[in-house]
Parts: sequence; structure tokens; C-alpha cells
Amino acid sequence: AKLGLSVRPLTSQELAQVQIKQGLLVEEVGKGPAANAGIQPGDVILAVNGDQVTSITQLQEKLLPNSKNIALLVMRGDSRIYVPVKMS
Repeated sequence: AKLGLSVRPLTSQELAQVQIKQGLLVEEVGKGPAANAGIQPGDVILAVNGDQVTSITQLQEKLLPNSKNIALLVMRGDSRIYVPVKMS
């Protein structure tokens, strides 16, 4: 909710298809910090501030209440990019 995203874990079939071990698929992007940073539906969030995320709970835990900026490692197509997200 803090990011303005709807995400879900990738299925085992999706993980095999994109050849990764974990990630959270961005299903929807609403108004909020993630949209402002350019996160798009279909992106796969791999890590937050360099720490891998494998569940929605982990993602929520990485978004500390006092975080001003975070860096999301995102897989978009065949590319992996860091996307800086300004939280305030």
C-alpha cells in the first residue's frame, strides 16, 4: 500500500519461464511513489535496497515507516534495473 502497488509471488511455472528463483510480480500500479518512479505492471521486484524479497510480507517489512528513499531491483523483460523510489 505504501508504494501504490498490487503484487503477487510468481508461480513456479513463471519462475522457470523467466529463469529466476524468486520475485514478486507487479500486477497493478496505482497513484503513489512506485508509479512516480516508473514501475510498470509486469515488472518483477527482485530486491529492496539490495535485500532479496521472496514474499509480500518481506516486501512490507523492508518498507520501514521512516524510509525516505528505497531502491528496487526490478526485472523488466530481459533487463534488471535499479529503480530509485522517493517515499515522501
